[in-house]
Amino acid sequence: MLDVEVAREQMAEERSKLEELQIVQALAQPKELPALPAIAVRVMQITSDPKAKLPDLKRMIETDEALASKVLKFSNSALYGRAGRVSTLTAAITALGFLTVRWLAVTASAHTLFRKSGGGDPDHAGLWEHSLKCATTSRILAKRIGTGQDIEEAFVAGLLHDIGKLAILDKLPGYISRFCQWCEALSVEFSQVEVDVIGVDHSEVSGHVFELWNMPPSLSDAVSHHHSPQMAKVNRSMAEILWTANEFFPMEGCGHPSPTDEELATLPLMLKHNMNERDVAAIKEETMSRYSELSDLLR
Repeated sequence: MLDVEVAREQMAEERSKLEELQIVQALAQPKELPALPAIAVRVMQITSDPKAKLPDLKRMIETDEALASKVLKFSNSALYGRAGRVSTLTAAITALGFLTVRWLAVTASAHTLFRKSGGGDPDHAGLWEHSLKCATTSRILAKRIGTGQDIEEAFVAGLLHDIGKLAILDKLPGYISRFCQWCEALSVEFSQVEVDVIGVDHSEVSGHVFELWNMPPSLSDAVSHHHSPQMAKVNRSMAEILWTANEFFPMEGCGHPSPTDEELATLPLMLKHNMNERDVAAIKEETMSRYSELSDLLR
C-alpha cells in the first residue's frame, strides 16, 4: 500500500495536471461524453411513440444484425422464462414487449461502448464486470421489493450507473487503478478522490450522460445519486436500489472489501423490506447465476 504522504503528493501532481488540461470543462461538454449508438436512439424513439406498431420496431431492429440476434437470444433465454421456442423476430418482440426490447437495445449498445472503449484494459474489464453484476442485482432487488420500479429500468440503471467512469477513462486511461491506490492509502471513498483530484465525481458525469441520452428524468436522478440516495429528488427508491447493489458487489481493489452477508442484511433497503441473511445469500446466488447467463447472451 502507498504511504499516505506519497499518495497526497501524487494526488496534488495529478490535480495540477488535470487543471491545465481542463478535464472538468471537457466532461461538461456533450460532444466529449459517450454517445448512444444510433440504433439504440431509433429503438428508443419508436418504443416511446404511442402510435408505433410492431412492424415499425421490427424493421428498425432488422437493420442491425447484432441487435436482431440478441433480441432472439434473449427471447429464448431462461431469464425470460423461455427455452428455444421463439424463432422469428416478430415472435421475439411480441414475447419480450416493447419496453423490454427498448432496454435491451440500450444494454447491447452499452456492451458495445465498453468493448470499443476498453481495448483489453483492466480498468474497463473490471468496470464492465462490476456494472453487469450491479445491473443484475438491481433487477433482482426491484422485483423482490415490488415498489413499482420497472425491473428492466432497474437493470439498465444498474448497468449504466457508472457510465461516468467510462467517460472519465476515455480522458484519463487507467485512472480507476491509480485512484483506487489513493483510496486505500487515505481510507477514503473513490468518489471523494475523484472530487479532490478531478473536481467532479463519476456519478455526476453519469447523470449528464443519461440526460444527453434522453433517459427518463427519474433514472437520471437515481444514477446521479447512487452514492447518496438520500439526496435523490425524483426517484429515491431507485437510487436506494443502486446504492444497495453497489454494496453487494463493490468494485474490487478500491479499498472497499465485500461486506459479509450479516452486514448486507443490515443495509437500510434490506431492513425496510424485512430481508435477512438468507435473502442476502439467495440474491447473491441468483446474481451470479444471471451474471453468467447474461455474459454469454451479450457475447
